[in-house]
Parts: sequence; C-alpha cells; structure tokens
Amino acid sequence: MTKRLAITVSGAVSLGSYEAGVMFEILDAIKQHNQDPATLAAGDFIKVDVITGASAGGMTATILAQKLLFEAGSLDGPYSNCLYRPWVSDVGIEELLNQHGKDSPEKSILSSQHVADLSERYITARYAVQTDLRVERHPAGADRISLGLALSNLNGVDYGLPLRPAGQFVYTKHQDQITTRLDGSKPEDFDTLDQWEPLRQAAVSCGAFPFAFGLVDLVRHGADYGPQPPLVTSILPGQRFTYTDGGTFQNEPLGMAKNLVDEIDNHQNSDSRFYLYVSPSAKNPLGVTHDAFNSDKASYVEVAGRLLLAIFQQARYRDWIEAERVNDKIDLFNARAKALHDGLLQPAGADGFITAASLQPMTDSLLPLLFQQNPALQKHESDRLRQQFGQEYEQLTDALGVAAAETYIATLLTLETAAQIGRFDEMKIYGITAEDRELASFELAAFAGFFDRSYRDHDYDVGRQKAQTFLQNPAIALPGEIGPIRYTPQPINEIDEDLNGLTMDKMDREVREKVRDRVRDRVMTILEEMGVEGFIWGPIVREGLNAALITPELNKVLKL
Repeated sequence: MTKRLAITVSGAVSLGSYEAGVMFEILDAIKQHNQDPATLAAGDFIKVDVITGASAGGMTATILAQKLLFEAGSLDGPYSNCLYRPWVSDVGIEELLNQHGKDSPEKSILSSQHVADLSERYITARYAVQTDLRVERHPAGADRISLGLALSNLNGVDYGLPLRPAGQFVYTKHQDQITTRLDGSKPEDFDTLDQWEPLRQAAVSCGAFPFAFGLVDLVRHGADYGPQPPLVTSILPGQRFTYTDGGTFQNEPLGMAKNLVDEIDNHQNSDSRFYLYVSPSAKNPLGVTHDAFNSDKASYVEVAGRLLLAIFQQARYRDWIEAERVNDKIDLFNARAKALHDGLLQPAGADGFITAASLQPMTDSLLPLLFQQNPALQKHESDRLRQQFGQEYEQLTDALGVAAAETYIATLLTLETAAQIGRFDEMKIYGITAEDRELASFELAAFAGFFDRSYRDHDYDVGRQKAQTFLQNPAIALPGEIGPIRYTPQPINEIDEDLNGLTMDKMDREVREKVRDRVRDRVMTILEEMGVEGFIWGPIVREGLNAALITPELNKVLKL
C-alpha cells in the first residue's frame, strides 16, 4: 500500500537553511526507500503529493514541487542540491546589502532584487533554454502534487455574510493563499514558463518580510477565490494585489495542507495519509513570552518591536493546535464506537449490554432530520463509516446479522453528525523541529544567519541531523505509522558545537556595524518621507533623534 505524505514548511527567514537540510534528508531517504528491492516487492511506497509553505517556506515549497515533478537530479547531493545552494551558499549579508536592479532604498532595507534573482535561478531559469527539456520525476514525488503558498494581501478582499432579517455584514480578509494542482504526466502543460513564472512571483511575495524586503504585486483572478463565503470585492481580469510576508497571518499552513488533502482523498484512506511539519522552532520561536518585557520598558521602539513580534507569533502553530483538538474529538468518537461495538456483542444481562433493536428507532427518527438538507449525503457517509469500521461491521454481521451491523453504522453516523466531526479526519502529524540552543541563526528574528555562511552551514547540518534521528526512530515503524523507511544516511559534515545557541555579541562586529548603518540610513529615509526635512530645523531634529534614540536602540539590539 502506498503511503501519502503532505509536507508543510514554515516561515524561517535565514533558518530556511535548517529546513533545507531537513528536506534533503527526507527526500533522499524516501528516494532510497522507494527504490529498495523490499519496497518494490511489497509495493510499500511513500509518495509526497502535497506541499505547502509560508514565508521562507514558500520558496522552498515551490522549488520542491517543481524539482520533484520535473528535475529530480537537482535534489541530489547533500552539499550541492537545489535547496542547499539558495539557502546556504548563494545568499549572505554582502549580497543582501548590495541593492541593485529594481531595488529602492525607499522600499526595503535589504536587496529584494537578490531574492528575485535567486528565485529565477532556481525556478524559471530552466525555461531559458530553447531546446526540449529533460523531464525526470523524483522517486519521492507523486504523479500529481498540490502546491499551496500562504500570502498576506495588503489590499484585502471583501466578503459578505448575511444579516438577519436583511442586509449583509461585509468584512475584509488579508490572509490569502495560492493553491494549484500540478500534473507531472503532462509536462507540455505544467513544465512551462507560463506555469512557473506566476508561482515564482508568488514564492517571492510569500517571503517578503515587512521592511526587510519590498512588497510584491501579483495578478489574481476571481477563480482564485472560492464561492463561500460570497465575494463582495469585484476582481477584474488581470487585477493586481500587493503582498507582504505570507507568515504574517498564517505561518504554519497545516490547515491549507489538510484542505488540499481533502480535495485529493475525499476523506478516504486516512490510515495511509501522513503529514510532516518542518520548522526550526519547537516553541516560542520569536521570544515573545516569558521574558522581561513590561510597561516600564514600553518605549515607542520597544512597543513597535513587540507588536510586530506578537503578530507573527500569533500566526504560528494555530493550525497544529486546531488539528490536535480535532484529533482529540476523533479519538473520543473512536473510543465510543468501540464501546458501542463491545456493548452490542455482550450477552443479555451483562454490564454494557445493549440491543440493536433498541437503537434502531432512534436512528430512524434522527437521521432524516440530520440529513434533510442533503439526503444523498447520508448514503455516502454511511458507506464511509462502513469502510472505516469494517472489522467491527464484519464481527457484528457474523454474530448478530446484517441488520444489527447496519444499526451500528447508523448509530455511529447519528453520533458523528450531531457532533459535527464527520468532515474531519485524524491527522497523523510528524514534526521535525529544533531548539534555539541548537541553532546558530536564531538571533535577530532569525535574520542573523545571513551574517555568515558558517551559521547557515551549521543549521543546514542540524536539519539533516534532526531528520536522520527522526527517520531512524523505531516508533515510526510501528503499525499505523509511516515506516519502516529503508535507507542509508549519507555522511554529515562535522557540526561546530561552538555555534550552538550563538548569541549576537559573539558575531562579527564589522558585519553588525554594517547592518546597523543600513537600518539607520533607512530610518532616516522614513523621517524624510514624514517631512522632518521639510522645515528649517529638520536636519537638527533628525540628527538629534539619531543620536538620542535611533543609534542607541540599534546598538542595543545588535549588542554593539
């Protein structure tokens, strides 16, 4: 039986290097597993068919989807693959401080053009060659892959909800997304510049961290937005919206992955469905809670920083928390289904004894009411439960007859529908995360990894190490889990333990000074935009703010 894997890659800034290390190891392991003779004999394959990403994870997700479907060889080589290069070797503080091309000092602190250049190099450069492209499917990739990118729409889209007795309530939604289904069997349609250029632009917008990188305009279409809830905004053909970092409102898009899975699975075969969540942060990723912040320290700069961190923090783990809440409800329902099954099989007079005949009048009365809006759905859901609880159904049929077994299914459907969990499935979620003390790049909201390649190399290898530990864990080989995974790990470079938990004060001072000077220059630009230069005392006020507030605060943050 083929097991299917949906992967969610979180926002990470420079810790995209950690996520790149995790993903190389996972895909290398699945490749080896799917090509192992024992796997080929048993048909026990693992296939990645859904990938979602937010912020930095959006770029990784987009690259992964393309390479799994069409360019498998680019994912080979632990220190030369198409994730290692953009996240470790091809990006750094010198490149990001070198604004060029379409960069503007009025629009970003760092070079957005460099990010765009990387996206072209690793996504659309493939189509610059005017010859027949070599198409190579990766053994870990399914024939079709659903890709989802979390976006933050600064224009917003208006939706309407009905008000009673008349009218509607209109609200603006800024959390946005792009999803698409990519078919690897049709390269003439899906391995083209027309297909991947919009996705490349979306991936860049997905990681456009506010102020650090410039905003990105994307062309959207009415078809991108579903029928529910009803759109109020009229989206014209070729209409552009402006986007910032997708992690602002949805940094861990597990919910998006689940929705894409439902479109594929239709709530069937959940026992062969698994989810992998990849993030460099196991908890408190931005250090918002449990620190020394209080009202006495609430300066303008401190409050602004805290608000920004709080917004991003709020966007993390929400989907995972909701998934575990649903899993708890499903576990409770399954336990009650087992108790009902055991009760029906008890001999008359025993504790827990119950008869199918006593349950049937209840189900006959309630089910028509529960499904009065869609009677055809009742049969569909009954068939699903009959498959889901097939073993219990057979046991009751053998012991008590088909009528009793059917009453059992009808009772389960009544309970499930009344509890409104019928459209949910249990999500078996694996997580590969790290702690700040294990990483080199967590400082400065994870921007510090751009300061030196050695930090990114360190975190890439920590990601590989974490993934290897996960893949070799005996627990994932238990019944109902995704393993065993048959593979031999490739060697990892020696990890410099001195970089574990690296703090700002131990980083290169010259680099920190360059970063301080760049940020200070941009703050001065903002003051000019606000008109501080527009009156006779402007320069004096501006320099006074710099000396008294801007430079001291930046020195504090950068430990200078």
